[in-house]
Amino acid sequence: MNGAVLSVLKILFNFEMDSWDRAVILLAGQPLLNNTLRLNAHEPLRQRLVMNYNMEGLSKEEGRIYVTEKLKGAGCRQTVFEENALEAVLNSANGTPRVINRICDACLLIADYKELHTVTGETAMQAINDVQLGLAFANPTFCE
Repeated sequence: MNGAVLSVLKILFNFEMDSWDRAVILLAGQPLLNNTLRLNAHEPLRQRLVMNYNMEGLSKEEGRIYVTEKLKGAGCRQTVFEENALEAVLNSANGTPRVINRICDACLLIADYKELHTVTGETAMQAINDVQLGLAFANPTFCE
């Protein structure tokens, strides 16, 4: 969310009528939104916020459950990720489900290409590197 939108919101909420709020707005975003709201320029808007909640990323245990449940939802009933591979994925993703998904997708593509039955730590590191470099799905290194 850029500063112009936040400035407009500040102006919209710069009134009090009949001692009750005329509008309720829910702001949701990435951690960058909180950082932006902390800027001095947005202090008036921040003062008008009634509630602020910050969701942390998934813990490692929650990440393991997340991956396991996603695989079960896809009909998978076998072990797909070696323990060290899943650990590498969760460390790299830092608890962000979207990043976990991207890395796992890249892991599965690489493992399929290499005709592996499980994702190894080496495969996970290759996938992590591809995702971090922006190569995953566009020009994965395993296709070279």
